[in-house]
Amino acid sequence: MRLPPRLIATFRRIVDSLLIFLILVVLFGMILGRLVPLTGRTTLIIGGGSMEPALQLGTAVVVDPVPPTDIRVGDIVSLRSGADLQSIFTHRVTRVVPRDGTIWVETKGDANKDVDPSITSTANVIGRVSTTIPYAGFLLALLSAPTGIVFVLCLAIVLLLLVWLLESFEVDAIAGRAPTPADQRPKPATTPVGLAAAGGIGPSPPRDASNLAARSRHLRRSRRAAMDQ
Repeated sequence: MRLPPRLIATFRRIVDSLLIFLILVVLFGMILGRLVPLTGRTTLIIGGGSMEPALQLGTAVVVDPVPPTDIRVGDIVSLRSGADLQSIFTHRVTRVVPRDGTIWVETKGDANKDVDPSITSTANVIGRVSTTIPYAGFLLALLSAPTGIVFVLCLAIVLLLLVWLLESFEVDAIAGRAPTPADQRPKPATTPVGLAAAGGIGPSPPRDASNLAARSRHLRRSRRAAMDQ
């Protein structure tokens, strides 16, 4: 059973669109995860629900550096905490506290009932959240893992093979298509313009054939008259 060429072409366009979409998504992930940090900003992934509904799980945020004196209550900031400052979390500033000539901030997650246990020095603040992209964090996590990169490459190869196969099926379907009545119509005979103008080989109109026959008869009569004389 052969699929109609139109159906094969539709499938091929769908696969083409998926392949282009995959390329654009990967490029977007590379820009967000690799190029944005080159501008001095930081791209982070929200890994918890403490800031819902403002920041959903899997949201990617772009954090801009901010001077300590510019931090205000209500800002969403990313900061380091814990032993050796290895932990990073993103919460909202609820209070700005000057202490010993420095500025400290009190933070709280929007979904949490209580504020964070301790205040944090602005020296440990990475920056203020300027851009949020929902669900883009899942893409960044995928592209940052070796297994994720292998998965994307395999998916791209599968789509390329599908495009190649569908193009082959489309060509075969068109080649094996039954001729239409328009294809079976006899085509009128034509004479090349150059040959017709030069009097070369090629079909000529019936009027030209009768003229040639008359001239031939006239030449034969002229020869006979010359021989009789």
